[in-house]
Parts: sequence; structure tokens; C-alpha cells
Amino acid sequence: MNKATKGAIAAAAAGVLLLGGAGSYALWSDSQTAPGGTVTAGELKLVPVNTGTWTEISTVGSVAPGPIANIAAFKMVPGDILEYDASYTIAASGNNLTATISAAQDSIVRTGITAADTPVTVSSKVGTDDIANNAITSTDNGKVVAVKVRLEFLSTTTGLDGQLGSVGLTNFKIDLTQTRS
Repeated sequence: MNKATKGAIAAAAAGVLLLGGAGSYALWSDSQTAPGGTVTAGELKLVPVNTGTWTEISTVGSVAPGPIANIAAFKMVPGDILEYDASYTIAASGNNLTATISAAQDSIVRTGITAADTPVTVSSKVGTDDIANNAITSTDNGKVVAVKVRLEFLSTTTGLDGQLGSVGLTNFKIDLTQTRS
């Protein structure tokens, strides 16, 4: 065997030894289990207590205030005020949970009349106590909240503004939306 062949065999053997030993090279290490558990998500939900009712509450006009049997048949004029009253049980659990009750503006479809002429506002109570800014927290979990939504055709609407227009309430929704402060 010549010197070149012996050198090639030695180099190959050294390579095999290096490759074989590459997987066994290690430094010391350790790990510990951290105290913990399973983290679960909370809940935020409105559960209807009743179907809710629409009432005409305007104090001026020829029609006496009272319940509206068919909201789709009501013909609003400037100065009219309608209220929707419904009750919901609040399901609100979670650390740091805050939420707001509101009217889903995107569920109100206006045609030929502006939102500025027909604003929608919301107020809410637990028992006889007003809920400031309609703000809910996890401390309200299980409570029944009375929600009032007011739709007003402003008496300041002038000229022909809004005539034959409509405020579509077919898919009207009350929202409970988480907020972060």
C-alpha cells in the first residue's frame, strides 16, 4: 500500500470518528416544572329575559304615548320618540373584564333619512340603579339589566328632510362589547 492510500484511509477513519462522536458531545443542563395549571377563558354574553317592546313616548302630538303593536307600521314625524325596552341576564366572567352595552349602529338601516336627524341612544339599569356609561364588569355576572334604546326623530329636522325616509329596525341588535381601558 502506498503512502497516498494509507493517508486517505487514515483521513476517512478520522472523519468517521468525528461524525460518530458529534452526537454525544453535550454540556450540562437542567429544567424544573413551573407551578401552574390550566388557564381558561371567561365569558361575555347577553341572555334575553323577554322579547322587548317598542313604545311611543312622545308627549306632544295627537296620538297618546303607549306600546306599539307593530313597529313596522309606525309613521314617525319630527318630534316623535320611540323607546325599546328589554331585559337581559349578563354573563360576564373573567379577570379584568369590562364591556359596554350599546345599540349596534350597523344593524340600523336608514334610507332617505340621516342618523343626525334620527339618533339612537342607550341607557341601562340594574334594578333602580343607572349603569354609568352602560359599562359592565365581571361583578355584574348573573344580574338582570334593563336596557332602554331611544330612537328620536329630532324636532329640529326642517324642510322636507327625512320625508318618506325609513329607519330599518328589522335586524336591530343590542351589543355587549368588551372594552380595554
